[in-house]
Amino acid sequence: MSRNRLILCSTVLLLVVSLACSISFNSGGEEEDQPTSAEMTLAAIYANYTAEALARPAAEQPQAQAPAADSAPQEPAKTEVPHETVPGNPGSPDQEKDEIDTSNTAGDKIALGDSYRLGNFERPFTEEEMEYHQEDDLFFLELAEDDDFYIFSLELIGPDDDGLLSAYYGIEFDSDKDGRGDVLLWAKGGDHPEWTIEDVQVLRDDNDDVGGSNPVVPDSNDGNGYDELLFSLADGELNDPDAAWQRVDPGDDHIIQLAIKKSLIDKGSFFWKGWADSGVADPAKFDYNDSFSESQAGSASENSDYYPVGQINQLDSTCWIAYGFEATGHELGGCYQIVPTPVPTKKAPTPVPCPGTCNTGTSKKCCTCAGWTWTADGCRLKPPT
Repeated sequence: MSRNRLILCSTVLLLVVSLACSISFNSGGEEEDQPTSAEMTLAAIYANYTAEALARPAAEQPQAQAPAADSAPQEPAKTEVPHETVPGNPGSPDQEKDEIDTSNTAGDKIALGDSYRLGNFERPFTEEEMEYHQEDDLFFLELAEDDDFYIFSLELIGPDDDGLLSAYYGIEFDSDKDGRGDVLLWAKGGDHPEWTIEDVQVLRDDNDDVGGSNPVVPDSNDGNGYDELLFSLADGELNDPDAAWQRVDPGDDHIIQLAIKKSLIDKGSFFWKGWADSGVADPAKFDYNDSFSESQAGSASENSDYYPVGQINQLDSTCWIAYGFEATGHELGGCYQIVPTPVPTKKAPTPVPCPGTCNTGTSKKCCTCAGWTWTADGCRLKPPT
């Protein structure tokens, strides 16, 4: 018997019992009370409904709905963004910059070349424990350009434990050459063997406060860093969907390549610097040496009072590199510092023995050779006045 039929039969049984309970019995032989006409009519209606339900074919019985099988949440389908201009393979580099290989000193938990004062950080270590991360250690940088793009190749010492260049990688541009960054190309690394705009941003400092009151060097006026978003797929900021790109070099998984349209950089000559950052990784806090005090930042030098690395950690950045022009060498934080030319000191004349036939009375050379003084009156022993 189906479940529905069982329910209907139970209903009929309850109805009969209910009607039976409504009849009173008299033990003294009096007539039993008879059910009212309304009760009998109601019983007949219920009985008719029951008979119809029992006679209904099983195929017509309502079927219980099976619970929907649990299914994993479906991610929304990615919207395909059409592209007109995609970077190619960079040609021969127009500029190269080597960097310090901190893997050589990582075993001692120190780094060379780190300068909090100039904002040139060399600290690919975790906070306090000083664990080395090679995906945060820049080794070599190249800049190439074509008709549309500046293409930067950032070589790291190596990928992370998962085989990925997983930090944030960036190129900062100073177009007006005042020591303040103006535009930042910023990308979260990952498994991107082909050119993609995923996880790529371009930001601008709209109110010119990157660097605080005094560019490069620390001060208390930290500002709000890069505050204007020019390009981002994730945020739907795609006025030009071809503006900025990233990929891992197909020929070398130690190299991440970043490309930016030339139209986003105001001029063909500028300062630029490279970044690898798994620590702070916040463009709103540029410059970091304005947002963090030296005691908060810590140090990668064991001779510093602020050793070990603190809140500014897992980070490597370069000095400012001049492109398309010749730097003066006096720029704070620049890669080209003029070394003062040493002033040569006058060498004392080498004593020459006096000839044996030298006449000090008639020869000035013989007089001075003997240690005397040549005067208008001839060779004299007295010192010159």
